[in-house]
This record gives sequence, structure tokens and C-alpha cells, in this order.
Amino acid sequence: MISTTIHARSRQKKTYDKKYPLSAAVLLCLSAAAIAADDKISLTPVTSYDDQTYPELIEPPRMRNRIDRDALQASGMTDVNGILRSQGGLMLNQGSSQMMTGISLRGAGGGGQGLLTLDGVPLFANFAGFYSLSHYALDALDRVTVTRGPGGERYGSRSLGGAIHLQTRHIADKERFFHVEGGSYDTVRSTAGGGLSTRAGDFSAVVGRSDIFSGISQAQGGAERDDFGMTHASANWFKEFSRGGLDASLYFVRTNEDIDGPGLKLPRRTIGWVDDKRGLFSDETWVAQLRGQYDLAAYWNSSLQFGFTQDRQQMQSTAIRPFSLTSQLLMLDWKNTHRLPLSADNQNQALLVWGVNTQHQQGLNLPARQTVISPNIRGELILGAWQWSADTRFDQGDTYGNHQVFTLGVNRSLPQNMSVWANGGTGYRQPGVSELTHPVFGNQTLNGEHSAGGELGWRWQPLPESEVKISGYYQHYRQMITLQLDSKTGISRAGNVQEADVLGAEMQSQHRWSSIWQSGLNYSYMHAENPLTQLRIPARPEHQSVFWNEVQLLQPLTLRLEFTVHNGYWFDVANRFRAQTAPRINALLNYRLTPKTEVYLRGENLTDERTIELRDFSFNGAAVYLGLRTGF
Repeated sequence: MISTTIHARSRQKKTYDKKYPLSAAVLLCLSAAAIAADDKISLTPVTSYDDQTYPELIEPPRMRNRIDRDALQASGMTDVNGILRSQGGLMLNQGSSQMMTGISLRGAGGGGQGLLTLDGVPLFANFAGFYSLSHYALDALDRVTVTRGPGGERYGSRSLGGAIHLQTRHIADKERFFHVEGGSYDTVRSTAGGGLSTRAGDFSAVVGRSDIFSGISQAQGGAERDDFGMTHASANWFKEFSRGGLDASLYFVRTNEDIDGPGLKLPRRTIGWVDDKRGLFSDETWVAQLRGQYDLAAYWNSSLQFGFTQDRQQMQSTAIRPFSLTSQLLMLDWKNTHRLPLSADNQNQALLVWGVNTQHQQGLNLPARQTVISPNIRGELILGAWQWSADTRFDQGDTYGNHQVFTLGVNRSLPQNMSVWANGGTGYRQPGVSELTHPVFGNQTLNGEHSAGGELGWRWQPLPESEVKISGYYQHYRQMITLQLDSKTGISRAGNVQEADVLGAEMQSQHRWSSIWQSGLNYSYMHAENPLTQLRIPARPEHQSVFWNEVQLLQPLTLRLEFTVHNGYWFDVANRFRAQTAPRINALLNYRLTPKTEVYLRGENLTDERTIELRDFSFNGAAVYLGLRTGF
């Protein structure tokens, strides 16, 4: 994991003069008390910035994980879906490996307002809370950041429980790479990319192709093999000037896959997913952005970003009439940043950010349009060991009316590399057009969802590569938007949960025991309940855990083992159908041939645990993949 702490404008690595001989024993005791973990790879914490063009002053106090390029590559995973399964407080529900994934962060989902962003541009969900995470290859990304709790406007998000932010990859001048892997279910994946620097700017490009020729049947108990094919391409351009810069990015992905469809499930005599030889689904996504920033004065930077997202879904099956759904989002974000030094050594600083964010969503082939204009302002302050942050946003909506939200946060540094933090606030998100208009799962009567809550946390970093973070939080939601399964009919569609209380705790720890052995534990607890009915919110397990160990067997040979488990949860709002506990083991054996070439063997779900995560949908069994990655 890379832990990012921003205290000033310098980019210097932290140094630690004191050693803590009892730190390993303390971490071992903490690990025995609860299962907790952090990101995929443990690296030395560095001071760095989340915004490359004009850095912010501080990182608002919260549980946050940032997985950078080296950690993404070392994980051995191929797409965002794989890397996120080790994150605390984040629940992923998936069927076969190529299917879309249901996402909830601290109980909340999202469908086109920023639960998932790419280079600051919100991405559309396929429908309520479901995203195609397999469409975003790790080879095309520089960074994946997971933020938790409200206040995501800083990252282009309006989601209520947190968000996942992706950044496309910048490749150094004349650097090239090639990556290929193959394995179970007749899977073949390949990716290539390179970078070039010219007077016109720095250019990067990545292209790739993935095929699963003998995928498992989507339908639980189905016998038909469902194939999958995906083509993706991305490009970046960056040009720096004396007082500013321009950057642009483009991401394209197109998939074609065999799917199953709804039918009568016996002996239940309810609607469910069954084998369908006529079922086909294609999805095409474009994401583009252009951002410019300029220093108008010594302490005044102004930036303007234009973003565009288009997602086109086409589907046909035996029981559903063929349809095409195209959703578009246009975004314009104007931001002004004023940085004010309050002391000669820059140890005390203030930051004021103000601007306007405008988003317009529309469905091209359905009557769905909505525009939101949102003036916003944020302040940040560092005074010695104290850090404060506050922000507010004013939504002016043509469809769902006007709403104001705010967040407040404080962080206090303590002796011996400890800190404590607290934050709280409110949130609002109106439904995305994909949630409203999807022909199968949409609901045009959806209301916007609200939230209010807060968090307390503690962090300790006794050694450069050891860290413990603990937090507790409470969120109250009104009109929470979820995909709801009707236990009587078997039909699923988007709906509002009138009230939801989410109480939780998260613990993350990691430790390097020696030069060849490091490990981490991750545990999260979440109780999500409708206080009006005393029923649990579907697809929100109470307990999730990840435990990983990484050992260097020989100088070029590394073994990583990861154990994940979540307890049972309810599939439906009536709490009649229950998912079972699912323990799974993943492994990665990596052999580095040269500094730029490595061969790896990756095993997924080696326990062959077939416990389903989505009602009526299969889950992939044990799989093994052999891969080669090289640079030149």
C-alpha cells in the first residue's frame, strides 16, 4: 500500500529517527484480535499530491487507499475488479468473471454521479449500482484511489458512501511494454503501450484485447458456455507551460458477450436467470476530458476541465425484446485555488478553492434529461499539528430541485507518528439516467438519495513500512437507491429504501517482518438496516476480511498468498433469500527474469468456492493463468 500524507508543497520522503522494537509485537496482537489488511503492495510512504497540475494543501481526514502504478503491476491482477477485492468497506457482488459488478461503499451505491470516475469524469453504471469493472484494465491505469465517506466533490464524485477514482496511464518517453497471459476458460489477454515526448507535449497510448472463449454459464446451474470479447484503447497528452499546462485523455472500450436471460425457474415458479442461446450483449464506452490550468497570480491558480462520457448498451434475449440504451454525460468544472502561506517556513498554510461544477445527463433514445449547476467552495488550513477542512456545494437542479450539502473535518498529529481525525457532513445524489431508463432494471419514479453522518479514526505508523488505521462511522440514508429483488416474483429493478442506518468499523494494518516477508490484514464490520422495518439492506455483509502474505523465496522469485472471506447476507429486501459465507484463496508466483521482464503464475479462487454472490448467477471456480510482461 502507498499511504499518502500531504502537509506542505515539498515532495520529500518522510524520515523516521526513532525505532520501535515492540512494533512488531503490537501489530501481531492487533492481527490476532481482528482480521484487517490494506492495499496489495506495501511500499515506503512518500509525500505526494493527488492533483498533478496544481496540488491541494492537505488530504481531508478519512480512510483512504491509493494504489499506484508499481502496486497495480505487482498485484498480478488484470482489471479493476481484481484489485478492489482487497479493500475494506467496499462490497463487490459478481457472477462470472466478465459480468458487471454490484458495488457498495459503506452501504451506498451510485449510477452515474461518480461512484466510479476516470480522470475526474463520472462514469455511468450499467444500472443501479452495477458497473463493468472488467472494462478497465490495470495496464491502462496509473492509479486507483478509494475514498470513503461523503465529501467526494473534490474528486468529481457526488456519491454518498465513498468513491473509486481511476487515472489513465502516463508512460515515459521511449518506454514500451507488452503484456500477455492465458489460462483457464480458454482465456487470452494481451496489452501493449508506449510513450513519446515531443515539443508538442508528452504522449502515451495503451491498447489491448481480451477473450474468454469458454466462459462459464451466467445462469446458476446452466450448461451453456458464454463467450466474452473486449477491445480497449486509451491515450494521454500533457503539455506544460511556464505558468500552467494542458492535459487530455481518451478511453475507449467495446465488449461483445454471450449472455443468459430471464425465464421460469422450477420448482420455485418465479422469474430467474436461465440458459439462453440467443442472448447477446454489447457495451461501448467513450470517456474523454480536456483540462487546462494557469497561474493568474502568485497565489491564484484557475483551471477549467471539460469531460464527456457516453455508454451504449445493446441487448437481445429470448424473453426480452432487443433494446439499445445510450447515456451521455457532459461536465464542465471551473476551479480557482488560492494558496496562502501563513509562516515563512510554509509550515502554516491556508487554501481556498471556489468554482462551479456543471453536469448534464441525457438518454439519446429515451426521454431522460437532467442538468445540475453546482457552485462550491472549500477551505483548508494547517496550523502546526492541526489540520482543518470544510466544503459546501449548492446543487441547482432542473429536475430534482435545489439541495445544499457540506462536510467538515479535523486532523491532529500526535507524538510517535500517530494522528487522530474526525469528519462529518451531509450528501445528496439524484438518480442517474441509466438508473431511471434501463428497460429491464430501471425505474423512472426514483427519488434522489440523502445522507448524513460522521467518522472517527486513528492512525499509527511506527515504522516506514508498518501502519495501523482504525475508524468507526455512522451514516443515515433517506431514499437510498438500490437494485431490489422481489422475493415473490424474482424480478429485480431499481428502487428507494425509505430509511437506512449504516453503522460500521474498519481496521487496516500492514507490517514488514523482514527484508523478505511482509503481510497485511484487513477487517471491516458493517450493520446496514432499515429502521422502519428492522430488515437488513440486501447485499451488505456484516463482516469482510482479507489476509495476505508476500514472501521472497529467492532473489528473483516472489510468492503472494491472499485469503478473502465475507459472511452471509440477504439477496432481497424482504430478507427471505440468503447468500452463504464465501472463503476464497488467491495466489501469485512471480519470477523476474530481468529488471523489465517477468513471468508469473496466478491462481484465483483456488479453493474452488462456488458460493454465489448474485441470486441465480454462477460464480467462477478455480482458475490458473500464466503471463509474461516485458518492457523495452
